[in-house]
Amino acid sequence: MVIKYLNADELFKVAMNIEKQGIDFYQNAIDKSTDKKITEFLKFLVKEEERHYETFKKMDAEMQDIRFRPEGFDEEISQYLRSLVNSGVFENILPRSEWQNITIRDAVNIGIQVEKTSILFYSGILDITEEQSARPALEKIIQEEKHHLVTLSNFWKELK
Repeated sequence: MVIKYLNADELFKVAMNIEKQGIDFYQNAIDKSTDKKITEFLKFLVKEEERHYETFKKMDAEMQDIRFRPEGFDEEISQYLRSLVNSGVFENILPRSEWQNITIRDAVNIGIQVEKTSILFYSGILDITEEQSARPALEKIIQEEKHHLVTLSNFWKELK
């Protein structure tokens, strides 16, 4: 059961943490960038992460109105979601202490990996959300994360 591994309140805290780390990570990459096009692209990603953070912050504040369905929820997915509570998505790929040494190519590659992980995480939240009013916001964020994945992948190709 999901409650055994991750309570409902923690779900949005994890989501907010993912977005906050994204803001920090991409801001670090902006600070290293000397190319105007790359800098503008990274600023776009920062704004997107900030917008997602605010969405989850609002959903967290409305937590009492959102119900989750723990019965029959896949235990393996529950453990995966819980692991995101214990470790940051970006820091899981590259420790924060090494962020100052990354190249733009590294930042984009890590961004691609994080977008994939985020899509899986938010899809997991969507799967256990019973409150219909929360579903459209989660679906929209999943679609945006998919769009970010495509955008980052295309940008990666341009860097090659």
